[in-house]
Amino acid sequence: MRRESWFVIALVVMSMGLATVAAVSGSPNNAEKKAFEGFDSLDEATVTENWKRYFPAQYGGWARTAEMVETTYGGGGKAEAEDMEIEKSNYLDMYPFLIVNYDGFPFSKGYYRSRGHYHALNDVIDTERLPDWDTRPASCIGCKTTDVTKLTAIHGDNWYSMPFSEVVGTNTIGCLDCHAADDATVRHARDWLDEGMAHGTFANIDPEGRTDLVCAQCHTNYHFHAETRKVVLPWSTGLTVEAQLEHYDADRRSDEWVHPQTGALVAKIQHPEYELFHEGQEVNVHSMLGMQCTDCHMPKATGADGEKYTEHHWTSPLTHVESTCMGCHSNWGVEGVVERSEGVQGRVYMKQNRIGAELADFIEAVGAVRENGGVDEITMTRLQQIHREAQFYWDFIWVENSNGFHNWAEAHRVLDKAEALIQEGMEVLDGV
Repeated sequence: MRRESWFVIALVVMSMGLATVAAVSGSPNNAEKKAFEGFDSLDEATVTENWKRYFPAQYGGWARTAEMVETTYGGGGKAEAEDMEIEKSNYLDMYPFLIVNYDGFPFSKGYYRSRGHYHALNDVIDTERLPDWDTRPASCIGCKTTDVTKLTAIHGDNWYSMPFSEVVGTNTIGCLDCHAADDATVRHARDWLDEGMAHGTFANIDPEGRTDLVCAQCHTNYHFHAETRKVVLPWSTGLTVEAQLEHYDADRRSDEWVHPQTGALVAKIQHPEYELFHEGQEVNVHSMLGMQCTDCHMPKATGADGEKYTEHHWTSPLTHVESTCMGCHSNWGVEGVVERSEGVQGRVYMKQNRIGAELADFIEAVGAVRENGGVDEITMTRLQQIHREAQFYWDFIWVENSNGFHNWAEAHRVLDKAEALIQEGMEVLDGV
């Protein structure tokens, strides 16, 4: 069957399913809701509380992102988090190999599980990675606050290089990040996404006009511009992991560092959910069928007053399978969907952890021969290049927040590539 036909079938099925499935929420009555006529100023629009009187149900969903809901993989943390404090689990304790792999980079000092959008600003302020905010650029709040729109309106791109402590406010991620202040239409607030899209390197989808571009502005890999400190999406040659590595190879980037054990120049990848979902070499079936992030993470819901709205409680779809998956997978049943999904995630989870540990062993082995001076320069250069590439591929999947579900075939392909490189490196070491 032609690929175009699958798009038509999927859209029909999704429309029928979502039309019949609705989650009931205790949203306020219409009497408490006022007609939205826009805000008079960006100062007013940056405060999410000010949107509540116009969109009470959506506000209620956003407010629930303060709550953490446990799932086996992903949405509530990794599996080992079951016996730890669910609100803030330390990955460095849970996965000791991270301390080796990220040695020399701030992630080796502090790396906690992700929490909901409600906590985004507080979590970056409280991070143990960079305690001296007086010397850090404000770029770090680029995806943590609604103030981005106001800062850009006042300072243009100059605010990125301003001191963090001078710029940071109290508004976390909220309505203005995805909705216009004058009419509440869906739109992305960060023009670095436009700059990334301008390269024209999307291969699998046409990103123009998609609702999930509001997700793409932050749920992507990125680094900072060397001079302006503005956020840059590494899409100059494409969005696959190989294309992004090519982008990093073209010039040293802000999130690259020389690993103290191997001497290799390595890069820190950041949550490439959008790239994995839409733009892998292995095509994701959900993306191929025309689905977007919002189809699973923002299902349609019906309030107690009977009014339909879009759920704004962004979390794992496995916490509300009835309103997300049942439209297309009703024959599986809720338990069947969860079982299949966790099976997909579990296989990626086990593989990424195993390879993460193998990478740590390789790093320590290279570090040992480097310290002893027992290898010639040509061989050491080869080992360092292997380390660079293997860590890039492994980290691309490790930091992606779906444990492979967004595109499991691509996740396995990339992890297999990382493991093959590590094995190659070990064989080189055996010959030293």
